[in-house]
Amino acid sequence: MIVFFFRSLLWSLNLLLVFYTCLAYWLLYSLPTQHWSASLIMITIPVAWMLNLVVVCLWLTDRPWRSWLSGVVLIAGVVLFGSRTFGWNQIKDLTGTGTQIKVFSYNVKTFDLNFGRDLNRYPSSPRFRRLANYVIHYDAPVKCFQEYYSKRTKPEYDFIKRFRQAGFIYSVILHPENVQSSGVAMGMAIFSIYPIVNSGREAFDLPNGLLWADVKIGNDTIRVINVHLHSMGIRIGKVLKKDEMSEVKHETRGILSALRTGFVERNLQVTKLQQYVKDSPHPVIITGDFNDTPYGVVYERMRRLLPNSFEEEGHGFGFTYNHMPNFIRIDHQFHDPRLPVLNFETINYVSDSDHYPIVGTYVVK
Repeated sequence: MIVFFFRSLLWSLNLLLVFYTCLAYWLLYSLPTQHWSASLIMITIPVAWMLNLVVVCLWLTDRPWRSWLSGVVLIAGVVLFGSRTFGWNQIKDLTGTGTQIKVFSYNVKTFDLNFGRDLNRYPSSPRFRRLANYVIHYDAPVKCFQEYYSKRTKPEYDFIKRFRQAGFIYSVILHPENVQSSGVAMGMAIFSIYPIVNSGREAFDLPNGLLWADVKIGNDTIRVINVHLHSMGIRIGKVLKKDEMSEVKHETRGILSALRTGFVERNLQVTKLQQYVKDSPHPVIITGDFNDTPYGVVYERMRRLLPNSFEEEGHGFGFTYNHMPNFIRIDHQFHDPRLPVLNFETINYVSDSDHYPIVGTYVVK
């Protein structure tokens, strides 16, 4: 009798799980609404997959014929959303078809600087030095940064000058007025060894915003757009550190509130981004920290406008976040079809920030 009860309970929960998963599929595939609640359901698709896999394994040990329901749902997920989840791609060989250009993007978390103390008095940390040397010397002609920092009064922190000395004499900064008044730049930046013939910027909420640069490569010009959208508000680590249930509930409510705000803000911000793409007279490459997973509204809206570089030439899961939860990809690149992507890489062995760098290689024909 007890076995029958638990078997019936598991089957009922299985049916609810399948319904929930199919609802998430429909919301993501059709995008009938961009409400924050729909976004919350959509981003839980990987969790639903894991639960369905657990259910399949449980039924295989007791009632194998019942495993088909969640099994079919999992197969449908692979067919519909497999390419945005895992990359099986090989590096293309388009030698001689045009100029190859790498676009490097990295949320550097203000280079791990401790702003709670006087930066002029204390020596920099080993992590800062590793991170600074890496981003300056990485072999890519165009580099985009989020949560960037530069301080003119201390040479070690003067990244505008250090990049210029390394050959990146062209740049766009999110708040150039701050550089003029105080010598400090925070937020976002684009550096290029190629001439930047035109540029623009739009600040969102600090430190988020959008930069664009028209980069002249030979006789051609492309537009590189660097974005940093509103934070996801995920603080899983804080929840796990709480001992009292009341504290856990309070922190969880804070996460849900931050997620809701983030969904709304990012949806507004991506509308502005899409307009910049549509107004561009040149082929566009978009890169940056979108703070949105491949199962979110922002990502889906972008991939309906431009191809995603990871989906075309990425490898593995391509997770880009270096803190809890570690298994998410929130840094992306999208590109104009006139600029085919040869390779896309998440550099997950560089762990000095809470993000990993990403780099795409494109052909300017």
